[in-house]
Amino acid sequence: MALLLAGPLGCLGNLGNPDGTPSETGSSGSSDGSGNGSSSSSGGDGGGMQDPPEMPSEIPDVSQCEVADKSTPGPRVVRRLTVEQFEATVRDLFKDQSVALPSIFNDPMVLGFFADANALVIRDLTAQQIMDWAETTADWAVTNKLSSITSVTCRTVEQSCRVEFIRDFGRRAFRDKLTEERVASYDDLFEAEKTFEDGAKVVVSAMLQSPYFLYRHEIGTEPNGAGVYELTPHEVANNLSYLLTGTMPDDALLQAADAAAEQGTTLTSEQIAQHAQRLLEDSATRPLAEKEMMRFMRGWLQLNRLVTAVKDNTIFELTDALRKDMMAETQALVVDTAFNQNGTFADLLKANYTFINSSLGAHYGINGAGGSELTKVTLTPGQRDGGILAHGSFLTGHGSAKLSSPTQRGKMVRTRLLCEPLEPPPPGVDPNVKPLETPATTREMVEQHTKAEYCAGCHKLTDKIGVGFEHYDTFGRWRNDENGIPVDVTGTIVEPPSGEDFNFSGVTELADYLAASEDVKACMVRYWSYYAFGGTWNQDGCTYEEVQEDAAANEFRLKNVWLALTRAPHFTRRVQGP
Repeated sequence: MALLLAGPLGCLGNLGNPDGTPSETGSSGSSDGSGNGSSSSSGGDGGGMQDPPEMPSEIPDVSQCEVADKSTPGPRVVRRLTVEQFEATVRDLFKDQSVALPSIFNDPMVLGFFADANALVIRDLTAQQIMDWAETTADWAVTNKLSSITSVTCRTVEQSCRVEFIRDFGRRAFRDKLTEERVASYDDLFEAEKTFEDGAKVVVSAMLQSPYFLYRHEIGTEPNGAGVYELTPHEVANNLSYLLTGTMPDDALLQAADAAAEQGTTLTSEQIAQHAQRLLEDSATRPLAEKEMMRFMRGWLQLNRLVTAVKDNTIFELTDALRKDMMAETQALVVDTAFNQNGTFADLLKANYTFINSSLGAHYGINGAGGSELTKVTLTPGQRDGGILAHGSFLTGHGSAKLSSPTQRGKMVRTRLLCEPLEPPPPGVDPNVKPLETPATTREMVEQHTKAEYCAGCHKLTDKIGVGFEHYDTFGRWRNDENGIPVDVTGTIVEPPSGEDFNFSGVTELADYLAASEDVKACMVRYWSYYAFGGTWNQDGCTYEEVQEDAAANEFRLKNVWLALTRAPHFTRRVQGP
């Protein structure tokens, strides 16, 4: 039985109507108004929901803040949980890390992330899969874990017992208190069953299919009629928890939201700050925060490319285990820098130490680590550069099957660290670098391949940066020569966003430049804001400027940049239109 309750499953992105329903250009699931609506969506098959807007291929420029009130927030939104958020929420809701999780969502990666609100949609086939999974999971949960998923002890079909269960489980599933109308709708379903267990199964199944479970609502209320919507305490609690831990609010945060709602207020800035610090520091939640920060870094720096990068095994067999070691190295440095040292991204770029095990040490040619566990080792100058840009996770993910790739590596620096968009290559251009008739380095082959005038204009912006990484082959291994020829690691940042061209030699000098660059700091804030808020909007410069100033006041320390997002007006308030 389809029980997609209380609203459209197809809603996405910005909300354009005063009552919080999706605008015609945003979304339009179908609901008969009785609470038993089902989603209808297509994208060309006659359904009511339009295709989502075209996704950006480069980080959009900041939309300048042109209103008198510089603290003006962005628009109200309803956005679906990402795959990672959905899976984490299901595990925490049922308090079981082994709960079966469906392979339902096939969201596109946008700018390295799966977080763009306009891309997170549910269509007909997905809705059917959700229904099947919800019914199976509800049966499993009520049969095997009933005492774990609810504090309710009664097991009768009396109305008081039914309602107590609906309120208790629904509060955690929806991360909010249920309205009386919603309680009554679920009670109608429960009452139709003959036993408590059967009624509970129907209610749990229905709740797992509800937009109030699958979506994050950032709609708010308009207490003063001035066009500014204050987010409810539960909406703020959800924002905070998903931003910092990637899952539903824990008991302490949910209880704080309950108390504020009872008082008719929202969470204060002091409460937000206290809970944010607790989530980052408490032993129960810090591992989640560490994982969530790394998730941002993986998307921003395109480290996820490591997982799928195709390599020529006749040159070197890059095993899955070694790929995991490379990513673990980077995560260990990120965690140590951000959480243990309270450091900055500049510290990540310039770190003179790393974390390796015996396998990674052998791959890098570095001594000092034994066994499978990561060990902190200090790097010796001339042996390998320090910092995240010398990690195998980056170097291997930004390399071709056989050769290193100055173009890919330089493009990452240009677009992800300097926030400068690049034009796509002309149509019909062969991107494959051809070997020369005589022995040559990758640098020489690339320079020959891109010397044509229609190539050189863009490649000077990427390749002249990327050649600085030529001490490292496509597997991230150090080399002094290639094909018997000494490698040349001199490079230039041509036409940077600010300042003059910068000449450098090797990764360390490049990292030093980037560590001191205000452009890199601004770019990090731009990407982090996009990731945190699920997109950009008209006059998002108002929010971006607030975050930038807050982060600057705290020296752009990684945790402080993260927390600056929680202090932006957009985190607790919204306006009507995009």
